[in-house]
Amino acid sequence: MHDLVVANGTVVSPEQGVFEADIGVDGDVVGAIAEAGSLDGERVVDAAGNHVFPGVVDPHVHHGLFRPLDDDARTESRSGLVGGVTTTGNIFRRGESYLEIMDDHVRTAEDNYRHDYFFTLGLLSHDHAAEVPEIVSELGITSFKWYMNYKLDVAEMFDLERNLLDDVADHFMSELADVEAPTTLAYHSENSEITGHLTEQLKSSGATGYDAVVDRFPGYAEAQSMVSGTNLARQHGYDDDFYVVHVSAEETANELATLQEMGYGVTAETCTHYLCLTREQCDDRHKINPPIRSERHQAALWDRLADGTIDVVGTDHIANREADKVGDDIWESMWGSPSSATMLPLVLSEGVHEGRLSLRRAAEVTSANAAKAYDLHPKKGAVRVGSDADLVVVDVDETRTVTPELLQSAADYSMYTGREVTGWPTHTLVRGAVAYERGDVLADPGHGTHIDRPIGV
Repeated sequence: MHDLVVANGTVVSPEQGVFEADIGVDGDVVGAIAEAGSLDGERVVDAAGNHVFPGVVDPHVHHGLFRPLDDDARTESRSGLVGGVTTTGNIFRRGESYLEIMDDHVRTAEDNYRHDYFFTLGLLSHDHAAEVPEIVSELGITSFKWYMNYKLDVAEMFDLERNLLDDVADHFMSELADVEAPTTLAYHSENSEITGHLTEQLKSSGATGYDAVVDRFPGYAEAQSMVSGTNLARQHGYDDDFYVVHVSAEETANELATLQEMGYGVTAETCTHYLCLTREQCDDRHKINPPIRSERHQAALWDRLADGTIDVVGTDHIANREADKVGDDIWESMWGSPSSATMLPLVLSEGVHEGRLSLRRAAEVTSANAAKAYDLHPKKGAVRVGSDADLVVVDVDETRTVTPELLQSAADYSMYTGREVTGWPTHTLVRGAVAYERGDVLADPGHGTHIDRPIGV
């Protein structure tokens, strides 16, 4: 007798494929996978007619950026559960010593997250680089971020002595390469010199509207920066742990393919907004960096996601209110938009139902591959005995119209408001507990926990 059984579902396993089975849960973990209808449980979630995916791992969110961390943890994990998210990677940056401040932030997070989470810390200075070994050994945090968009501005933004030039990057790359535990360095591809000059030109010409955002961040500049950053990682023998975030441009995707053909181990992520929107559909609510581009780029990203050049989908989720987000013009509008809860539904709707991805590939890019890239696997991102019982029961044929009310975020808008999307969770389980059921979020704040790394199952 298991604590809980997810019965009679079609399991979508990134490792074993698609098959009918019961999944038995014992405590926090998967205790058995057996023939459909064969397991008994104290509680049974009937998944007949539905698919059972591994819990969604959204590796790219920004909780605590524009709102307090406790508020974001509470509301955005609530929203994530609606869309099957069971783990998020919160990309978090501060100018202070992480060794001095992170205990307080983790305590705040522990009290408020409804699903599991991990931190990725922005490395902004030589002092941060020097802290890397202790961050890994003392805090259980093994992922970091290199912000090329802050290269020329970090000193002013964070009250630091100097900007984030290549000597700082070389320092933290060297520290990461020397750490014995597996680590990950996420990389924001941007050539700040090029984008800074274009921004000045566009503003002086009176350009406004969403086209101005696209034109200030050309795809070729993203591609050039990606190649440069990946090569520095290669020089340190670190390219197997180098992770390029939010790839938005065809040029970048093509350069990634070339590097991988040359033997580089770089992993890449794109986001749902690049896959599901085009610049013609965008306004101030969609202001995000890098920007949403044309249909040509969208088609290339789907192709590269299918062929394995790009291996992960994330969201770059930021919760903000529309009145705060939308300014007097595009230049005054805030960065970032909410989207974690729509991640899996959009991949199913626009990927699987449109014939771009298989069900198995959808499970890989929304769960397993992020877990592998951030050294969470097989604790997360797998449907196997001994893994955390993070499971999502999905009606892949259910069509819903996206509304803020459906998504249950603190944000009062969505980039996809009014869009019909097919493929929605009926149940979300976090470590064996039913955290979401048919519209109701059941997990209380504090149910989620920090995933210390490195991990083992």
